[in-house]
Amino acid sequence: MRHLNPHALMLLIALVLPALALPMQASAATDAAMQQSLKSFFNQGVVLQGATAELITVQHWPNASGSMRWSLPASLRNHPGRFSLIAEQGNRRWYVPVLVRWMATAIVMRQQVSARSLLTQSMMKKTRTDIAGHHGPWWQNSETLVGMRLTRPLASGEVILASHVKRPPMIKRGDLVAIMLDVGGVHIRTEGKAMRTAGRGERIMVRNLRSKEVIQAVVENTGLVRVSLHGGRG
Repeated sequence: MRHLNPHALMLLIALVLPALALPMQASAATDAAMQQSLKSFFNQGVVLQGATAELITVQHWPNASGSMRWSLPASLRNHPGRFSLIAEQGNRRWYVPVLVRWMATAIVMRQQVSARSLLTQSMMKKTRTDIAGHHGPWWQNSETLVGMRLTRPLASGEVILASHVKRPPMIKRGDLVAIMLDVGGVHIRTEGKAMRTAGRGERIMVRNLRSKEVIQAVVENTGLVRVSLHGGRG
């Protein structure tokens, strides 16, 4: 076997090392391209049912290189903190597990409040918060929550969800109620009897005590329902 002198050996190393380094540099460049494509995807705004996703980390990158097309899975529901994004490149597809925050403007508790408490304006505040892992709709206007009753205790800073509150009934079955009839700009007031229990804004059947007719009305306040009849020319 022929032995290379030190000068020839150094020359050979100088020629070979750049060639060995090229695949490593290319790999680093494609990794950067993949990461940049994901960053651009989130920068464009990833929105689901009123909340915007913010990437925390990618748990496992695809075994590939280069820019990807990213999308949310069609089956995604309820803002999970961990799920798999869809990454596509040509005809190839990967499911990439990620951790995210889902940021939204929501009404939260200012203080700890016990179950069955009636909500007041002073108990609540509007803030931008992470709703990841929460199930069900939330509120952005605290005025609509005033007077609702909590179905469970809530801690300070906790998001108020639809499942956490119940609207107390304003009218109970058998109550005597005032019926306001709006007929073409004319307002008529009469008395009736509620046929079922209902809360503000709910539809209810009431019996007009004067005509004995059963009509549908909308609960407007305690003991008050409204019927709108839009008259017209035949």
